[in-house]
Order: sequence, then structure tokens, then C-alpha cells
Amino acid sequence: MKKVVLTIAMFAFVSLAFNAYAQSPTDALFEKYGAKDGFTTVHVTKELFSLFAEISQESDDAEVQEINEVVSGLEYIRILMYDASDSLNADVLEDFKSELNSVKLKDFTELMTVKEGSEMVKFMIRKEGNKIKELLLLINQPDEAGFISIKGNIDLKSIAKLSKSMNINGLDKLQKLDKEEE
Repeated sequence: MKKVVLTIAMFAFVSLAFNAYAQSPTDALFEKYGAKDGFTTVHVTKELFSLFAEISQESDDAEVQEINEVVSGLEYIRILMYDASDSLNADVLEDFKSELNSVKLKDFTELMTVKEGSEMVKFMIRKEGNKIKELLLLINQPDEAGFISIKGNIDLKSIAKLSKSMNINGLDKLQKLDKEEE
């Protein structure tokens, strides 16, 4: 009986530990397509954020301090984009779009979808309690597709400001959330 209880307890512990380090639903796509021709990948790690925090502590600039507050709670930013405008391989784009559309987003809630002509950007969040733990932008355009995944403790208004200062395309649409709230 003790062995059964210990086995169940160990299974529960491993399961909790695995869920605590749960992967983003886009991790497999990032790994699969990250090194292929035509794909652009960016992976900004927590380590870079901590280096930025060290540098910004020496600054009296309010904007630098605000950016430091935003990035201090982030684990990573991952961007994976495929741009077929310079490439002749539209099949790769269609395959990638198909896989991107089939990503399971069961724990995510849609915040907003922005459509401009044939372009679409979908904003999704994953929450734990009252905290946003992941912001996922799915980007679908005629000659480009991809995603931006931001994981950590996230404040949407701060991320919008950060995206403006870092010039991250796609995140600029978050400014529309501020306008909708007013």
C-alpha cells in the first residue's frame, strides 16, 4: 500500500513540476522552423532582460526605468516569421500557415483580432489566476505569417509601450486596446 501511495505522490509531484514549466503551444513550431530558410527567428531571454535591468539601474531616465519594470517580469520573447514576398516558395508559407492555424490554444483567451484588408493579427492571452502569463500574437498575411510569444508576468499597457520603443512589428496593435478602453 505504501508503494502505491508513494507512486501516486511521485506522479502528482512530477505532473505539477511539468505543468509549472509548461511549454507554450508554439514551442514546437519554433523548434521545427527556426533554422529553415526563409524564416526569421528572434529569441530574447530572461538573461538579456536582467542585463538590461542592471544597466538601467544606473539611469535616471523615467522611460528607461519604465522599460526595466516591464522586462523584469518577462521570461522570454520569441518571434517566428516567414516572409514569402522575397521567396518563390509559396508552398512553405501555406504549410506553415496550416500548422500555425492548427496550434491548440485551449488555455488561451482571445483579446482581440485586428483585420486590415487581407491581413489579420490575433491577440491571445493565457492567464493564471488574475495574472497574464503569456501573450501570443498570431500573424496571418498574404505573403507573411508567424507569431510573437511573450511569456512571464505581463502588463498589456506596458508591453505596448515596450513594443513602441523596441520597434516590434505586430505589437503596435496593442495600442488599439488602450483606445477601446477609453
